[in-house]
Amino acid sequence: MEGCLSETAPQENPLVTNKKLRQMFVAMVEARCLDEHVAALQKRRKTPLRLDSIRGQEACRVSTAIDLVPGDLVSDSQPGVGMNLILGEDAGSLLKGLAAKASDKAHGSVSEKQLLWIKDVEDRLRIAMGAALAFKTLKRTNIVVAYVTDREASGGVWRRTLTLAAKLDLPMIFVVLPEGGGKGKHVSRKARAFGVPGIPVDASDAVALYRVMQESIGRTRGGDGPVVIECVRYLLKGRQGRSALDPIAQMKEFLLARKVGDQAWMDRVEESFRKRLATQKL
Repeated sequence: MEGCLSETAPQENPLVTNKKLRQMFVAMVEARCLDEHVAALQKRRKTPLRLDSIRGQEACRVSTAIDLVPGDLVSDSQPGVGMNLILGEDAGSLLKGLAAKASDKAHGSVSEKQLLWIKDVEDRLRIAMGAALAFKTLKRTNIVVAYVTDREASGGVWRRTLTLAAKLDLPMIFVVLPEGGGKGKHVSRKARAFGVPGIPVDASDAVALYRVMQESIGRTRGGDGPVVIECVRYLLKGRQGRSALDPIAQMKEFLLARKVGDQAWMDRVEESFRKRLATQKL
């Protein structure tokens, strides 16, 4: 990773090393590039599948999934390929999967780390809870990370899910994703009323999300039950324009300020991955 670090780089934070920061940045940028590439393919009708975008959710997803271990499972809030890439699948294989007939890949690619996506949120969460209960019954230390939108994290289905997860001390971490420009719906506060720790975190702050996730993983793997991480869009004072809520723009600012990476390296990360995507044959 030549040219990435400055000679005057500060001492690393042992909780989030420079290597991990760079790894997170690369994952976020590559997820964004793949998302845009797939959107272009869909526009040109080169794929029969209609997949949702994860643009703006890169910090929420990368920071909470990058340190999952073999055997852990993910329940996603939407069909797509961005999460597959974050979980370690090859971009070329994902694109080839999209080119398959819709009858072969009804909901996009599903990795061995992901539970099957189902549109009905109650059924989807039941499957996730079933997997978590199996982990607990078998006395495995694995966890289930369930992504839900803040719209889904309300009403009777959500209340029943959290109540049962808390009662059974299920090894689950619920990551609540913001929809649109919403500033949060106090999901974390409501979760605490059901006996589940709820933590609101800036949806654009990858570092803060990573640290909260590490604490939550330690708790959940240790047998202390589920946690809710609510990703909230905070418009910080002094920030304006489209980049104000862009997690990648904020990560760039952080890395540059900490001298963990320079602009030339960041540009190469994006350029090299875009070139790789452009050479993939469908």
